[in-house]
Amino acid sequence: MKMKKYMLGIITGVAIFLLAACGSDPRKEFTNAFLNSKGDEYNAASFEMKIKDLEYDGDEGGAYVKMFASQLKDMSIDGKYAIDDKTEAMEMEITANLFGEKLPFQFVGEKDKYFMSTSFVSGMLDIANSFNYPIELSKSDLNKLKGKYIDIAEAGDTLTSGELDKKANPLKNKTFTNAEDSKMGREMKKLIESFDKKTFTQDKDVVTHTFTKKEIIKMLEKIDEVAKEDKDYKKSGDAKEMKDAIKSLKNDLDKMDIKISINQKTKALDMEMALAATDEDDAKMSIVMTMAVTPQKNSGKIKMPSKKEIISQDELEAILSNITGAATDDSELDLEDDSIDYSDLKDDPEIQKLMDEQLDEMIKKIEANPSSVTEENAKEAREGAKEIFNEEQMKKLNDALDKALKGGAI
Repeated sequence: MKMKKYMLGIITGVAIFLLAACGSDPRKEFTNAFLNSKGDEYNAASFEMKIKDLEYDGDEGGAYVKMFASQLKDMSIDGKYAIDDKTEAMEMEITANLFGEKLPFQFVGEKDKYFMSTSFVSGMLDIANSFNYPIELSKSDLNKLKGKYIDIAEAGDTLTSGELDKKANPLKNKTFTNAEDSKMGREMKKLIESFDKKTFTQDKDVVTHTFTKKEIIKMLEKIDEVAKEDKDYKKSGDAKEMKDAIKSLKNDLDKMDIKISINQKTKALDMEMALAATDEDDAKMSIVMTMAVTPQKNSGKIKMPSKKEIISQDELEAILSNITGAATDDSELDLEDDSIDYSDLKDDPEIQKLMDEQLDEMIKKIEANPSSVTEENAKEAREGAKEIFNEEQMKKLNDALDKALKGGAI
């Protein structure tokens, strides 16, 4: 299953959601809240993003893909941000909750200069260790990273300098800044108010609308149409990317719905995005994600890192090169992972059917090459398999391993 179409859908959904961050007819009530939801009284917000549901019915990867999909349901992202319109400064904290561990990211910047905290390194080490991949960094090296930042423009080959980034982003001022006053905002408001009135609802202070795939494509086409009036847009890669995005949404996604609810008083926003697609092997995958944003007020000054707090990319790479850990053998499969609970999967009939198929394949390989089974790798296989196989499956595996160790046929 190709994930590109899902990433495209997610990015598109978040982009439309960001439009919302920046009467008698519920369509007018919705667009007024949609394009003015930031409010002059709010300059910060907290947010939370979760995977509500994830399903995959393909054969590729079998039970392991379904197990991983099950674990993804427990992942979430939360954080907060603040903006100072006078100084054009911004700060953001994001925490990714993955496999029982937390991966923190902190960003701060102003105008065209942005920095990322090195605090993410300790989170990466924790996640690696949670997968029984023991790596570590000395306390002295971790102390060198404490309270430090790196220039985002140096963080990777794909990132550009602030000057180039400014030139390559002609949509910035046209689309998401002062949306209600710009031509882009006016055209978007007109387009949304042309959608079916029955699909807009209002319950007290909350207005709601679910954007369909067809409506989302129309919105992207309108953005492209207005943006083409800017010569920088035509020269940049944005025009081609927009064209490719629209084409992919039309052809690759079976479904894309984005439900947005806005509280006109508190300016709180809730989004639920549902995506579904079928790949070239007719495997189907669907995902439902939720996002909530709660506007806040921030009276504190956004502090930029000092020169002493900024380290270069070379310095960061030198420190990370000191990471040590046990070597791994790619030829071995480590089935034992205490960080993942497979107990619920043992009661899932669909999963168990796939497990039986996986077990049959394992036994066939053991039968075909019994001499490769040793006491050591048989013990490792038993220990790891007991986490994911039920009693009946374990008995079959144990019998196969025992007979292979004795040099007999199964």
